[in-house]
Amino acid sequence: MLCIICREPQEKMSDEHVIPDSIGGFYHIYNVCVVCNSKLGELVDSPLVNHKLTDLYRFFQNIKGKSGKVPNPFYGITFYSKEEPEIKARIDVGNEGDIKIKYHPIVKVKESNGFVESIEIEVDTENEREIDTLINKIIKRKGIPESDIVKSEFRREIRTGGVGGKWEMDTLKFKIGLLKIAYEFAVDSIPEYYSDKNAVEISKVLKGANYEEVNKYAIIGNGLDAKIIEPFKDYLDFESKNHYLILTESNYGLLCLVKLHNLFYVGIVLSDKKYLNFHDTIVGLNDIENREFNKYKFSDVVNKCLASQHSFRFAYNLRSEDEAKELGDPNYRYEGNEKGEIPLYRYNGERYPFLVHELLERSHVEFSRCEDLVISRYYFDNDSEYFVKTMGTGKLYQVVAAEITQKQVRKF
Repeated sequence: MLCIICREPQEKMSDEHVIPDSIGGFYHIYNVCVVCNSKLGELVDSPLVNHKLTDLYRFFQNIKGKSGKVPNPFYGITFYSKEEPEIKARIDVGNEGDIKIKYHPIVKVKESNGFVESIEIEVDTENEREIDTLINKIIKRKGIPESDIVKSEFRREIRTGGVGGKWEMDTLKFKIGLLKIAYEFAVDSIPEYYSDKNAVEISKVLKGANYEEVNKYAIIGNGLDAKIIEPFKDYLDFESKNHYLILTESNYGLLCLVKLHNLFYVGIVLSDKKYLNFHDTIVGLNDIENREFNKYKFSDVVNKCLASQHSFRFAYNLRSEDEAKELGDPNYRYEGNEKGEIPLYRYNGERYPFLVHELLERSHVEFSRCEDLVISRYYFDNDSEYFVKTMGTGKLYQVVAAEITQKQVRKF
């Protein structure tokens, strides 16, 4: 079997998480070899999973990792007292996401004429046991006999006020994890994409963890800009914590929009070839609450957001003024019902083996809105002619499209 990363035949394949499971990913594929999977985890997934912004989001949302602990986004950062900048501190995070400020010990040694006059040590109250250890280290280092220590004093103080620190984080490495997600989603959803010249190049970028090459593809948004997903905001519930992957067309070609939690947003241009039109867009929903991942056609997504139809009507190809008058007659009726269970006929009166609602399923559809109403326009294949039959007279009228109006009642 070919590995989609190294593109070589491999015997040992692995369970690859397209979206890392440590951030709630439930999308699995099985066409990445064991060696590539291991390298991806270390060099591609890790910069995304362990990014400070990821840690910060998981901290505020109280999302625990595999260890059962909430990550500490403040790890490795030195904080300073706002009132006394020489006082340093760190921030610890408990298992339940509670934070504690831990002040670093402060040691002040006062010397005069080569002699130690005093040693002052400040520690947190809960670390008072460290004082003797610190004093003994200083005494040993300075060569002071214990008999020369004449006095010791303990003093308790309560510090108030805040602490501040400086964060430094990369704006490039985390994007390689988003590139991997987009690439694997596209290969898994559009089989012919695997042979695309850009797909070949992207697989090389991922295999070599070439961070500098990522910006050739992650060119829509800066990775944190939610505006890039606005074309789909009417139908997809982007306020949820779920992850969304969207494969669609763009002026650049094939585009994958990646939305992880309410944090990372990026558009990955995967190819200069479109592969899909807008209404063939593929939506991947990673449902964190139900622990599952599913794919949907965008037209199916829209339909899931709508209530029963308000109206249904055909667009006709009228052949004469008489036909226009007949269709305008309030008594005009055709066979079937408003659910789309309407028989279709050829020009010679021969009946097709399918009904209108089945024709709609394979027709090109476009959507428009009028307040909370969604208008779906289905355009029939121009290579065939379709007719409906009137009730009573049995006369045939050619239909070229259908329009359904429905009220939107939810987001998906």
